[in-house]
Amino acid sequence: MTPLVPGVDSCSLSHDREPPEVPGQRARLTSSPEARVAPLDDIGTLGLHNFIAKQFARPEGICGRVAGAVMGLINHVPNMRAIELLDIAERDDVLEMGFGPGWALKRMAKLARAGTIIGVDRSPTMFRQAQSRNRRAIEDGKVKLIQGRFEQLPLETATFDKVLAVNVIYFCSSEGTALKEARRVLRRGGTMSIYVTDCSYMRGLQFIGPETKQTFDQRGLEDLLVNSAFGSDQIEIHPVWLPFGFRGLVARLCKV
Repeated sequence: MTPLVPGVDSCSLSHDREPPEVPGQRARLTSSPEARVAPLDDIGTLGLHNFIAKQFARPEGICGRVAGAVMGLINHVPNMRAIELLDIAERDDVLEMGFGPGWALKRMAKLARAGTIIGVDRSPTMFRQAQSRNRRAIEDGKVKLIQGRFEQLPLETATFDKVLAVNVIYFCSSEGTALKEARRVLRRGGTMSIYVTDCSYMRGLQFIGPETKQTFDQRGLEDLLVNSAFGSDQIEIHPVWLPFGFRGLVARLCKV
């Protein structure tokens, strides 16, 4: 593995220290499912904090549509940096795990003009948003959306050149099944790009709740990847500075 920035101490979401000071400059980076009624009653059952966390993990109903719009804003810079590291070519076949409202799908379809873009997401609400946003490309057979689980991708082995996963591995099991599946569908020499927000900067964010199975700092992300199905492949981790003083981590995995 080739870590490009020094590791940091493991972070706890319950610690009392202030987040680290943020440098002034940003680091450089090399058929539709049925809708569910807006789950407003869940607020009383889960509490506001956990309700918001649940919506970010699996957006549903009216509140899910709002969460999708928020995710589109939050994920703009992470999507751009993660897509940049994929270096998508004109004929690449690309998979996005967790396509959300579909902004990244639209961007990647323009880059891989002679390839195919497949998106997998478990949220019916995000399916409909991404479907609407990419309707023309879907009608042309350029983009295909699938509602499903990352831990069991309904896709053939070695069928993609690139895989994108932005702000989704928090919600995947710690056993690494989703990463194993991602590597399975990658062709040899293919690349996966993973973005997470550094948990050292995530204290107080409302999307951390019961649906969040794991969070990551630099060292934690390294450990996850080294111990995953990608452990014997080329791994790089790059920092990216976000608005409002947050730091993200983008991992680039190249299947040997």
